[in-house]
Amino acid sequence: MRSKPTFALCFVVLFVGSSAALLADGFPKDCAGTYLNQEGSGAQSIWTLGADGSFLGESSTQEVFNFSGQQGTWESDGSSGAKGVFLDFSFDASGALLNIGRVDVVFHRVGHDCAKIAGSFSLRFFEAGEDPLNPASDTGTPITDTFTGRRLTVAH
Repeated sequence: MRSKPTFALCFVVLFVGSSAALLADGFPKDCAGTYLNQEGSGAQSIWTLGADGSFLGESSTQEVFNFSGQQGTWESDGSSGAKGVFLDFSFDASGALLNIGRVDVVFHRVGHDCAKIAGSFSLRFFEAGEDPLNPASDTGTPITDTFTGRRLTVAH
């Protein structure tokens, strides 16, 4: 007879323990996926958050401003959201490298699921002699914007 209460107690401890771990991770890895974003500036972007922390991006302004696709990394920030960083290459009209762009992003889920995200980002350009892996080396003024995004899903 003692085994039933012991089993129930173990179940409760495991369930509560795993729920606490899930809640502690503010932006869960199961929110990994692809998002269509509308930026405050009017531009649109597509971001893919990989469950492994990879972060890929494309922007509707790439052709206009001569820059490459974006690659980077993201992680949960330990509260209700996440943060990430992208790098890309910018080119002049002849195709020569002008600088490396760095986009620092902060975002959070809108609601309790992963269907929508929102946040802001800061874009900096790193010229020769500046290090995009060291944001303090940038001497320019960052460009900032906000965004909202919707997760891409397969229609059923």
